[in-house]
Amino acid sequence: MKRLSSKPTVYLIDGSNFSMRFWEKAGGAKPDELEREFLAWLAEAARTEALRASCFRVVFDGPWRKPGASGPSITVYYSEGEPADEMLAERGYFMQTEGIRAFIVTSDNGLRDRARAEGVKTLDCETFQRLVTAELRKETR
Repeated sequence: MKRLSSKPTVYLIDGSNFSMRFWEKAGGAKPDELEREFLAWLAEAARTEALRASCFRVVFDGPWRKPGASGPSITVYYSEGEPADEMLAERGYFMQTEGIRAFIVTSDNGLRDRARAEGVKTLDCETFQRLVTAELRKETR
């Protein structure tokens, strides 16, 4: 994938996987701080022209906690007692069967393999971050 489509898309994001993967490298902050940084970045990305028509469903592992600021197109869920992977896979499969354009964003190979086996499109976190960063750069020109 060379760029993000401007078609309305639901991005089902493995929030814990994504935030820990990238923001920990930038300073080793606590998980809740990493989550807030990730959601702030995602809120900025959601305002770009390419992503304005899309929505984001972010699933974090564990119990509910107060999420950081996000945007109107971002909904945050907590897996509570259920694995976040289950929530993402089930929602992805449901959307695929309903004809809703959706991607599961995770670097968890097991989840990506499972999703693809069920016909759900996936993006790894690195690709998603690269594509979003390109959109953010376009907006600042």
